[in-house]
Amino acid sequence: MKWRGWRMYSMLCAVAFVFCFATALSASAADKETLDRLEKIIKQQQVQIEAQQKALEQLQGQVAALKGQTDAATVKAAADSPAAVTAGNPKGKVKLYGQVNKAVLFSDDGDNSDVYLVDNDNSSTRVGLEGTIEPNEKYAIGTRIEVEYQTNPSNLVSQEDKRVDDIGLEKRHLDLWLDANAFGKFSLGWGSTASDGTSEMDLSGTSIVGYSSVADMAGGQRFYNKNTGALSNTPIFSVYGNMDGLGRDERIRYDSPSFSGFVGSASYITDGGGDFAVRYTSQMDAFKLAAAVAYANPGSSSDVIDDQLAGSVSVLHDSGFNGTFAMGSRDNKGAGRDDSGFFYTKFGYRGRWCPLGVTSLSADYGRYSDISNNGDDADTIGFQMVQDLQEWGTEAYLGYRFHKLDRNGTDYDNINAVMTGMRVKF
Repeated sequence: MKWRGWRMYSMLCAVAFVFCFATALSASAADKETLDRLEKIIKQQQVQIEAQQKALEQLQGQVAALKGQTDAATVKAAADSPAAVTAGNPKGKVKLYGQVNKAVLFSDDGDNSDVYLVDNDNSSTRVGLEGTIEPNEKYAIGTRIEVEYQTNPSNLVSQEDKRVDDIGLEKRHLDLWLDANAFGKFSLGWGSTASDGTSEMDLSGTSIVGYSSVADMAGGQRFYNKNTGALSNTPIFSVYGNMDGLGRDERIRYDSPSFSGFVGSASYITDGGGDFAVRYTSQMDAFKLAAAVAYANPGSSSDVIDDQLAGSVSVLHDSGFNGTFAMGSRDNKGAGRDDSGFFYTKFGYRGRWCPLGVTSLSADYGRYSDISNNGDDADTIGFQMVQDLQEWGTEAYLGYRFHKLDRNGTDYDNINAVMTGMRVKF
């Protein structure tokens, strides 16, 4: 029985071993089948990846070929289409620039009102060419040719002449210059004298529609004489003047190098007159400053002016607030003629209130005395707004100006004027 039991036990163990071995073999066969299937899938994916890699390489080759063709076409187009303005001298550089400034002007002389389509004389329509040659770092020589062409200038249209379009081309610069850096700059030809612009320092951003030359807006409008009940022969421009030196003339001019922000200038005009000026610009902490003063003697070029002294200063704070002041005095020729004088002041603010660009606002006041006749006092008040359209290279503006003339023995109506327009630069 014992042996029989042992045999029974041995048989059971053998059966168990065989079962386990068979199970293991079955599992091993299943695993082998699974591995074979996975290996087959991997091989298929590798084939697909290789195919995709080849396709990608082909696409990259096509893109490179197309890019090469595009670059070649671009180079060829650039070669076939030269710049609009090129220098005749291979050593020179040429710059073409200009602007168009057109506006609508409304004016009321106290008796009648009217609307005019004008060219804004604050900054007239013009075109110019600049040429420069720089043989080395120490010297540069150049030329400037600039002309303006205005139809219906805002300073000339009047109640009796709404169309002033026969002025033709007006020369502004026919000039050559030599810049010797450490020794200063020499200019010869028709251009700005040393004193030109010294009464017009203005950092307000609104000078396009209002600055010390207040007659540039509606200057041709005649005052209405209440005593006679008719228009007078006195236009606005005759009783205002900012004594801005000798302007532009045929001259030889010298400008010194800058010494701590100071630049001295002197010029001699063709018929014996001359002037000298000092300008100063600086950035001091949060303040930007621009100032100028000049003495001018027109010599034999003027029958009415002996000499004059004038200047201006303008300050701009980083906050946008700014202020401007200008004044001048003139000795007049002629027996019994009083000296003339003026002062002008402006306060403004510049801020970026919209994504289009900087918005500039200002208000100004000026008094101009004895400009035309002894005893004259011409007062003006103005408001200006300029919106810079930065991405368009354009400025849109709106301005208002009030003119009042006090003259001995005459009673004039005041003149109110509004002007709006746009200046586009290129």
